[in-house]
Amino acid sequence: MSQSYAYRNQQLIAVEQSAQPVLVADSFLVVNGRTRSLNHHLDRFRRGIQTKAPELLPNLENFLEQALALIPRTGRFFPRIELREELLVHIRAAPEQLGPATLWTYPEPDPRLDLSTKGPELELGQIMREQAAAHAADEAVLLTSYGEVSEGALSSLVWWRGDLLCAPGVEIPWLESVTRTEIFTVAKSLNIQTRMEHVRPDDLVGLELWILSSLQGIRVVKNWVGLSNDFKSGEHVEKFNQRLKLLETQLPQVPVE
Repeated sequence: MSQSYAYRNQQLIAVEQSAQPVLVADSFLVVNGRTRSLNHHLDRFRRGIQTKAPELLPNLENFLEQALALIPRTGRFFPRIELREELLVHIRAAPEQLGPATLWTYPEPDPRLDLSTKGPELELGQIMREQAAAHAADEAVLLTSYGEVSEGALSSLVWWRGDLLCAPGVEIPWLESVTRTEIFTVAKSLNIQTRMEHVRPDDLVGLELWILSSLQGIRVVKNWVGLSNDFKSGEHVEKFNQRLKLLETQLPQVPVE
């Protein structure tokens, strides 16, 4: 199931999928009317609109209210709010949770140009993920020009050194990630130490390695094409999944007409 709606004359109307480029976008998993960190997703979208189309801000809250009201309160959905040539919302059925992941290294330095806002590079990310699929992998890992790990094409990476949670540092180019923020929030609540690192793919062999996304949450890496299948099982996953459940809230109540 997928249906698109455009915001026109302060109302959402059903439309065909637009072919215009994405300027701002955000997506979040909704299961039976509950989702995680909704305010973080909406705030990131607001900041994107402020950057790309500030003239839309006066009507943005009305759009968001109507978009949230369209999301079914039963079932599993992955809605996406967007700015293309106009504000849009796509109500999409969500796939089920996937299991352990296989990674593939994108063979050139990270080609993305605009990481200031989530949206402009999503299509390129999807293309790179499709290239990974051609190598029997679930995700393409992007490297800096120095060969250091940045993130996945459509996901974030974190790893464990014993009980120390690690991730690429803020000076390494990566797109703002709500799920990565959630993971570090959970780590703080559990008094788990964290560290930012500069690493190459070889440095991660033998560790517990996760890829993160709003749709799939935590996926443990089992294999890295051309590198190794020697990765630890996800011994920290259950504890974090339990805490992530605590971040879930009910979507706003649908107004009664």
